[in-house]
Amino acid sequence: MPTESTPSPLRVVDVNKMRKEFAAIEARQAVLTRDGQKLLARIRPTSKYYGQGNEGILFPVCIGPAGEYCVLGGPGGQYRLSDVDLFAAFDDKKPPTQITFAI
Repeated sequence: MPTESTPSPLRVVDVNKMRKEFAAIEARQAVLTRDGQKLLARIRPTSKYYGQGNEGILFPVCIGPAGEYCVLGGPGGQYRLSDVDLFAAFDDKKPPTQITFAI
C-alpha cells in the first residue's frame, strides 16, 4: 500500500522525438525570419476610418517608414497603429493570431 512518501511515477520522455519537434519549430522560425511573415489588419471600431471596406474583414498589410501612418495596405491605403488591430498568419491551416489590442 503506497504511503505519502512514495513518489509518483516519472513521465517517460522521448528525447529524440522532442529534438525533432524543436528542430522543426526552429526551421519554421528561420524561414519566417528570412522570408517575412504575412501580416493582416482589421480597422478598429473606435477608428474614424471604421466603415472603409468591409467591416471586420482582415486585409493584408505591411509596416513601412511612413511616419504616423505606418500600416500600409487595405481599403484606405495607410493607417496609424492606433486605427487597426494587427494579426500574424503563422500557418495557412489555422486562423491568424491577433498581435495588437486596443487599450
